[in-house]
Amino acid sequence: MSITISLRVPDGVVLATDSLATVKAIPVPQEDFVTCPQCTGRIPYSRLLTPPPTTFSASSTANKLFCLGQRIGVACFGVGFLTKRTMEGHLLEFGRKEETENLKVAEVVKRLEAYFRRELTCEIVDLQQIPEGEYPLGLQIAGYDADDLRMGKTYTLKIGRESVIEAVHEGGFGCTFGGDGRVIIRLWTEDINSPMPMPNYQLLSLQDAIEYTLFLVRTTIDAQRFAPMLPTCGGEIDVAVITPKSGFQWIKKKELKIV
Repeated sequence: MSITISLRVPDGVVLATDSLATVKAIPVPQEDFVTCPQCTGRIPYSRLLTPPPTTFSASSTANKLFCLGQRIGVACFGVGFLTKRTMEGHLLEFGRKEETENLKVAEVVKRLEAYFRRELTCEIVDLQQIPEGEYPLGLQIAGYDADDLRMGKTYTLKIGRESVIEAVHEGGFGCTFGGDGRVIIRLWTEDINSPMPMPNYQLLSLQDAIEYTLFLVRTTIDAQRFAPMLPTCGGEIDVAVITPKSGFQWIKKKELKIV
């Protein structure tokens, strides 16, 4: 799981992600029946009480935020390892194969959907095995069209049995999360007994937007840190901005180092 944020304000789009990679190991039967060690009878696997899925942290330094060309950013949530490659490896390959500079953001989203749907099919074979309403792979794609610099475009792409693409920028300036957004939902849920105004996104400067995205990711990480749960978000926070003038720019990006 992850937490990804995309925030649209008048001067640009801010993208932020955490860096924690988790793995969920689900016991999968090799046969439809198992043999009882005492009576040697065959028991349908569906009748057995199996242990719950095991989830554990695999890395706190995963890369989930990427640049495509000069003006489009991609933040990933859900699976971080597909067909023996990380999401970084996949985005690098996609960038080599696809010329994105002259495409609208919407067309890049369609090509990303086709690419990752093929990869997910190679991994799972039959996507109809995925439970309805579940989406193992999710992306937030943001950027500017070369012929429309009035407001950044932001799309969410979720891939499961079916693919769901949502143009969230059509609602105007605003903030969108991907991944484990339970903490953010609580922050944004209105309480009539103790009302708390939401940010006025169209009045935020680019610096305000950067600090608000950091606040949302840090709050998610800290809330999980103190809760009796295995964290789904953590590690360093990567932040980038996309502006009509300068395109994609890193604001904060973890670097390789010797510790």
